[in-house]
Amino acid sequence: MSQQAANAIKTQAYVNFYAAIGALEKFVELDEWAQQQVGQTDLSIWFNVKDGPDGLLELEGGSVRASEYVRGVSKKPTIRLYCNSPAKFNDVIANKAMPIPLKGLSKTLKFMGKPDSPFMVLTNEMASIMRSRKRLDGTEEEELGIKLAFYAMAAALAQVGNHDRIGKLAGARIHEGEISMEIKDAAAATIIKADGKLTCKFAKSEKPRAYMIFDSLETAGLLINGEIDAMSCLASGKLVMKGFIPMLEDLNKILNIVPKYLS
Repeated sequence: MSQQAANAIKTQAYVNFYAAIGALEKFVELDEWAQQQVGQTDLSIWFNVKDGPDGLLELEGGSVRASEYVRGVSKKPTIRLYCNSPAKFNDVIANKAMPIPLKGLSKTLKFMGKPDSPFMVLTNEMASIMRSRKRLDGTEEEELGIKLAFYAMAAALAQVGNHDRIGKLAGARIHEGEISMEIKDAAAATIIKADGKLTCKFAKSEKPRAYMIFDSLETAGLLINGEIDAMSCLASGKLVMKGFIPMLEDLNKILNIVPKYLS
């Protein structure tokens, strides 16, 4: 396998954890049905991927959160799932494989071992809703799909800027500080550059150095779907970029790569 192909697989694994799984946080927050599926589940799942993401998925008190697993700092996991490569983890996310449970076998089988298990039901339903954004029919499901796709895009931006062989060149040039990404009156996320690394949080920035603001869910949906580009949005005033522009210029270079990793 070429280094380029290996890099793409590894980057995909990071995007799969922080964007595909990470978007569950907002799905459960925004959707009543998803909240009911999680209920009062109390689990912390460590996705331990060799040469890939070390991610912790926490389900607690009716909420979900995905974060980096830091030994000795993160919450002690109730389940540990091991994948021997980024490719294997990508297969797990695509429902083509199962990880190796190193801790919590019975809980693993209950959580994700069958098509009707909570993890599979939640992720499949979220994927279906995210696909609905392409209908552009103005329904509540489509609006939720656009919001979830927006959050996934923001999370993917950070990972592509950290790991993709081209994306990390632009990521390295982004100045330290926060970039606020927003859909006016609908959704907000923050891209943070600190200590040479990009991260994303699903909340509005409190101290942004730069802003990228879509005027509506419709505009954001069209751009995420690839039906319009950022330059045309800027020209028509449907996308506002302000603040420290060099940060946004490099962010846009990463944004152009993100669709490669988000289907």
